Amino acid sequence: MPFDIVIALVNVNVDRGFYEGIQPVADPDKISVLVNKNFELPSDWAPDNLTDIGGGHMMREEAAEHFKTMREAMREENLNMVIIITYRSYSSQRNHYNRAVARHGRSNADAGNARPGHSEHQTGLAVDVLHKAHDGGLMMNMGFENSRQFTWLVENAHEYGFILRFPKGYNRLSGFIFEPWHWRYVGIPVATAMKNEEIALYEEFYGRYLAQGVRDKVNAYILEQKMIAEEAEAAAIAEAAAAEAAALAEIEAAEAAAAAEAAAAKVAAEKAAILHEAGTAVMTASVMIAASVSHQYEMAYVNRHFLEGISTICILALVTITYVSRKKTKR
Repeated sequence: MPFDIVIALVNVNVDRGFYEGIQPVADPDKISVLVNKNFELPSDWAPDNLTDIGGGHMMREEAAEHFKTMREAMREENLNMVIIITYRSYSSQRNHYNRAVARHGRSNADAGNARPGHSEHQTGLAVDVLHKAHDGGLMMNMGFENSRQFTWLVENAHEYGFILRFPKGYNRLSGFIFEPWHWRYVGIPVATAMKNEEIALYEEFYGRYLAQGVRDKVNAYILEQKMIAEEAEAAAIAEAAAAEAAALAEIEAAEAAAAAEAAAAKVAAEKAAILHEAGTAVMTASVMIAASVSHQYEMAYVNRHFLEGISTICILALVTITYVSRKKTKR
């Protein structure tokens, strides 16, 4: 047997002989209570919240509500269950056990019947069901094991908080023969955990997670895991915030770069426009200056010829006057 399973079973005294070293159940009111051949309920204890689930069969209120819901789910699939046994008081269990001893002997009675104080039926959390009316021998011939109702329960009972309390092949550890009809309410979290972890025997699950001392370790582990999860969540939030800040900074930087580029382009465009206007002005001035110079040259050329003409006329006049004066003198 694997070491971890051995530890779990030793935690609940399975290593001891049945009905040897019996310990009292510390808290019978708990839904997770462990009652077997090593843990005994007080003879004067009874659940204080029993309720009828039909036909005078009583279960504790929480278990009763979940059983009713489960039964309705089965009915929707045309599967009916007949309730055989639910709550039994200590005295009723004592009478039942004594009849079994008288009929089959003590060793045979112990194989299929719990002694008073050691029966889960006293907890108000157990129910025996069949697929048809009880005929006295139907339970022992395992007819229910081959029914559609049993198959449905094996696949779905955990969703309603119920487990098969005495599975096949575990009588050496549980102290009871395989009882396909006996279902125990342990609550949805425990039933689901047993299903998911493929733990068939409640003693093993109880020894792993619920036994005194083990429970403290489990609670410490749960607290540690919660703290780790919270730290991881905080780290994830911080990382997401940092990533968001970085992305925002990148966007802002990109926007700033785009704005700077746009501003630079605008300045370059304005410079180009100014240079273009200046160039146009320079070209215009150059043309005007060139035209002015050309005009001045033309005027200078005209004036030079005009002066030359005037000079020529003056010279001719002077020559003529001189010539006439000389002719008059000779006369």
